[in-house]
Order: sequence, then C-alpha cells, then structure tokens
Amino acid sequence: EEQIKLMYKAIAELNDIDKALMFLYLEDKDYTEISETLGISEVNARVKMNRIKGKLKKTLNP
Repeated sequence: EEQIKLMYKAIAELNDIDKALMFLYLEDKDYTEISETLGISEVNARVKMNRIKGKLKKTLNP
C-alpha cells in the first residue's frame, strides 16, 4: 500500500500529458486508444511511456 501511495505521488509530479498517458496505461488502454485520446502518434505514446517508466523507476528507487 505504501508503494502505491509513493507511485501516485510520483505520477502527480509528471506534466499533464505524461500524467494522462500514465493513467490511461494503468486503465489497460492499448497504445492505439491512448494515442487517439491524447492526439499523438502511437509511436510517440510508446516512447513517452518508456520515458515515464524510467522517470518513475528513478523516483521510486533512488
């Protein structure tokens, strides 16, 4: 439970687009749906997601 709180705190620090992308990902949306929702390409959504995951790993595991 503590780990989940830390994760949501780290997500809250992301910019709005990254935050929206992360929440859509956590809702099990596929990259096609995420890209359509956010108005970005599917490739861009995948790249952004990988970068977000990297940021969150650094934040949660210093």
